[in-house]
Amino acid sequence: MDNIRTNIEKFGWHFLYIFDPEGNASDFSYSVGFEESYNHPEIIVFGLKKDTAHHILSDIADELKNGKTFNPNERLNDVIGGDMDVLFKPVQEEFHSEYLGLASKYYQKSFRAMVMFWPNKQNILPTEGGCDLTIQDEALKIV
Repeated sequence: MDNIRTNIEKFGWHFLYIFDPEGNASDFSYSVGFEESYNHPEIIVFGLKKDTAHHILSDIADELKNGKTFNPNERLNDVIGGDMDVLFKPVQEEFHSEYLGLASKYYQKSFRAMVMFWPNKQNILPTEGGCDLTIQDEALKIV
């Protein structure tokens, strides 16, 4: 918790990368501190490599710091670049302890969180018909 608290004080947020060494569960990353520092839901993203996820969440943190908000259930462009859209959907609170465990431990109270869904090469999101990505299927079960 000290490392999380230190990073939130210094940078406004902390990055966590969660992976299953056996490969039975999806890898994912999430923020801790967006709620506290920017009054914005924490963001979790599935299926991206650690460095890619950190870069995206860091860019989002910079946008939040400058007053931008990312609304749920709204298809947004210019978040991940490459003229690709994303969609944020609220995480059901019943999944917070399982998927956002350290955030739950840090806050010790209710907080908001959203999954950021990213598209396939045809800019089709996993929440839409015709998307051939399966790496974010686990995320679909928690929103």
